Amino acid sequence: MPAKRKAAQHRDDDDDDASEEDNSAMYQKYFNKNFSREFMSKLPKRINERVQVLLHYHEECEKIRKSFEEKETALRRKYDELYAPLLDKRMEIITGKHLPTDEEVMEGMPSDHQGVVDITCTDDTEKGLPGFWLRVLKHHVLPKFVIKEHDEPVLMHLMDVRSGVVDGGYGSFAVAFIFEPNEFFEETTLILKLIQGEDGVNIDRTPITWKPGKDVTVKKKRKKTGKRGQAGKSAMVTVPRASFFNAFKESGWEIDADDDDDDDDELDGGDDEWIEQFLQVLHTSIIPSAVHHYTGEAPDGSSDIDSDCDDEEDEESDDDDDCVLPVKGSNQRGGVAGKAGGKSSPECKQQ
Repeated sequence: MPAKRKAAQHRDDDDDDASEEDNSAMYQKYFNKNFSREFMSKLPKRINERVQVLLHYHEECEKIRKSFEEKETALRRKYDELYAPLLDKRMEIITGKHLPTDEEVMEGMPSDHQGVVDITCTDDTEKGLPGFWLRVLKHHVLPKFVIKEHDEPVLMHLMDVRSGVVDGGYGSFAVAFIFEPNEFFEETTLILKLIQGEDGVNIDRTPITWKPGKDVTVKKKRKKTGKRGQAGKSAMVTVPRASFFNAFKESGWEIDADDDDDDDDELDGGDDEWIEQFLQVLHTSIIPSAVHHYTGEAPDGSSDIDSDCDDEEDEESDDDDDCVLPVKGSNQRGGVAGKAGGKSSPECKQQ
């Protein structure tokens, strides 16, 4: 080997060794529980003293932060109670338990509609707002892409969705899905809790007790029992499938790799990262503004995804992969213009 090439190779080897040493030092603090103490002991005396003062200030800031979190949590609990009566009225109208009076209709009518729109209605064939929450959920991109056709008959029984602060670390909350008695499962309330802990976020679920033959998270499939490539017998087996209700399982099902159905590559609804995002969106946006999601006035979340895509393109300009939704399973994006998220309730003709 020529001398110049040997010298270049030697330099490359030295660079690799130096890089490995740098990486070793970088990760040492994660494995050495005395790293901080050893680091401080190596500092010059005056520098060490100044750092000690900064550490004291940090502890004082932490006391203030914890006090703020405690007071904010207490305030959120208080306002959860204040919201409750109005949310009860919302559920009564959605389920048909309460028929709004003309006065109530006028209070909610936009000013530019008053005196122009006739609110008299003689069509009482439908009670409440059938499919309200299904439509609400399908008007936001996060739940929209995990709600499958076989989930929709179940979600038609959804009467209300509520959220509120629960015990746990700062930011812990629960979302309750309240169903009318139905032919699919035994429970009438399914709860997903997002618990903030020292080890990160944990999801606590209500397991679903499915009635015989009504579990929408599985399907029947004919599968060969012989060896691959050989003619053999086949049998009907139960295999998992993508479903919104996989969110209530402790761990999402793995879709059968041998299944050729189109939905096998779609998100199964049991991914904890997706569930955390979904619960945050429910808690902060969908539940408080459900009627605006129902009408399509509320943002559907696609702009947030577009922003994420732009950030990723800036960070990884050399990456040829397209930016995808935070949930897998669809290449659709955008709003709900011209599309109905579910069957809308019959409306009185406006005159």
